[in-house]
Amino acid sequence: MFLNMTEKQKTNLAKFFYDIAKIDFAALVVAQFANPSNLKYWILIVGIIATIIPLLVGFILDKEEVEK
Repeated sequence: MFLNMTEKQKTNLAKFFYDIAKIDFAALVVAQFANPSNLKYWILIVGIIATIIPLLVGFILDKEEVEK
């Protein structure tokens, strides 16, 4: 799927994954610290994982562009 994309499409897709990572981090991780009396550790862990996955995908897409 990624092989037939132009460089601009890969860049835009990488930006999209970075934005998803930012939204996940804000919604799931930072929100847990906004109300510390109701802190749920499982949501915190899921939020960290949900942030790392799209961040890595965006990083891989950016790295492919730099290597060419």
